[in-house]
Amino acid sequence: MVCCQIGAAQGVVRPENLDSLLRMVRDPNKKVDLILEFLGKPENQYLDNAAGFARRAYLIAQQNNYALGKIQAMIKLGNCYFRSSEYKRAMELAQKSREMAEDLRYDKELANALCLVGTIYSDLDDFDHSSQYLFQSLRLFEKINDKTGISNALGNIGIDFTSQQDYKKALEYNNKALILAKEINDQSSIKTQYNNIAVVYEYQEKYDTAIMFFRKALAINTRLGNKLGQGINIMNIGYDQMNKGHFDDARLSFQQSLDIFTALNNRMHMAECYLNFGFCNQADNKTDQSIEYFNKALGEGEKNGYYRIIAPAAKMLNQLYTGKEDILNAYKYLRLEKLAGDSLFASKKQLLISKFELQYLYDKKEFERRQTQQVKNIIMLILILGLVAGLVILGLVFSRYRLKTKLVVLEKEKIKLEKEKIETELDIKDRELTINLISLIKKNEMLSDISGKLMQLERQAKGNEAKESIAQISQELRNSTNDKMLNEFSRRFQEVHAGFYEKLLKDYPDLTPNELKLCAFLRLNMSTKDIAELTGQQLLSIDKARYRLRKKLAISNLETNLVTFLSQL
Repeated sequence: MVCCQIGAAQGVVRPENLDSLLRMVRDPNKKVDLILEFLGKPENQYLDNAAGFARRAYLIAQQNNYALGKIQAMIKLGNCYFRSSEYKRAMELAQKSREMAEDLRYDKELANALCLVGTIYSDLDDFDHSSQYLFQSLRLFEKINDKTGISNALGNIGIDFTSQQDYKKALEYNNKALILAKEINDQSSIKTQYNNIAVVYEYQEKYDTAIMFFRKALAINTRLGNKLGQGINIMNIGYDQMNKGHFDDARLSFQQSLDIFTALNNRMHMAECYLNFGFCNQADNKTDQSIEYFNKALGEGEKNGYYRIIAPAAKMLNQLYTGKEDILNAYKYLRLEKLAGDSLFASKKQLLISKFELQYLYDKKEFERRQTQQVKNIIMLILILGLVAGLVILGLVFSRYRLKTKLVVLEKEKIKLEKEKIETELDIKDRELTINLISLIKKNEMLSDISGKLMQLERQAKGNEAKESIAQISQELRNSTNDKMLNEFSRRFQEVHAGFYEKLLKDYPDLTPNELKLCAFLRLNMSTKDIAELTGQQLLSIDKARYRLRKKLAISNLETNLVTFLSQL
């Protein structure tokens, strides 16, 4: 795949080759990744058109809703604006990328955005805010164990301490960053930390040590093919050589760096080289050569509006011509120095105003962001509380349903048990009734025997009086026994089959007491023979009684069984 091989066999991709590579890639997201990978190379970060490439990646990502690519492109573009001192635009992009990264939970991109905010504040000498965001960035890189990010964050914190002239702390953080960069063999980070450490020693006027670290950084920039980095390293080495009084070595270093900057057409650094040549020759008491290079620096400065070059060059030319007692030229350069100084003062004043404006805008944006976050948090809290309340209500409803179901089951079981109890009791009573019936039948049989024997005695008796007495006893015994027997049966039957008589009388009010008893016998599925034995009636009488009962019950269909009919009541 083209987008994965931009630094492979073909070597370092040059800007003019990037377009042809992009035309070979159809996937817009991969185009964005390709541009960002290109800009991630150390040698491409300071290209004149780096901002153009970053903007292109941003537009492609925006058009195709590629959120991650959009965030990364904004950070790259923000860094480009930062390097060109366009702090307001850099901060806007840093803030946007920070908000998106927070919302989408891209910790690495959020850390890079916070790092950009911190370095912007550091450049504006607002170290309170700078350290706040740089340490936030460091914590995030540590959280995701991004060692490259940790190294860069430590290095940026070291630069912050250098700017505050706390060189001990600066070296502590720069050395930590260097150790970690070496551990992961990140050559670009190693080179950056060498430069940072060299600057600290330079501020401490330990020029030999500073030169040693600048040379280490130079070796890496040479391997990486970073021409701009090489030129800056060599120029810094020349500056330290000059401060040591090694003027020939310094001039050689300045010439090497000038050749590199000329090839790169980097006018600012070319002007710095001319200025350094001037200082070197002036310190070496070569006044004419010094004036020549200060004039070259002044020319580049005036042509390009580099007031920080114009002011020192004009000042040195004023001093040199004053020393030569050339009042006219001295005055000319004094006037230029004043104009450049006024411009620098105006620039610094504008920078200070920009700093306050930036702080105001950022604080305002931060306040809005926090308000938005608070609203989001409140909405989230409401949603969570609503969800919890819903779950609680659902749990209560479910518990109530389960309880209700359990109660219904218990009620059914209770009803079932009561029904079984009633059925058991009815069963017992039914058995008792059956036993009672059997007992009554046996008693009836026994009484019939006694009555028969009394009738025999009656026939054998001689006196009329004796006959009448025996006949009367027999009759009373039979009537008394029948009444007691039938009353006992009726009471027991109603205990077992409560409401049977009431139901019959309600539907058939014309039924006689004897017919009701017959219905009860039939309800118990007693045969005609059993009924005859129980009541002492003839079988024919029972059949006739059953016939009359069918008519009263309006059972005309012969297929309808009388016993079945009564059992269903």
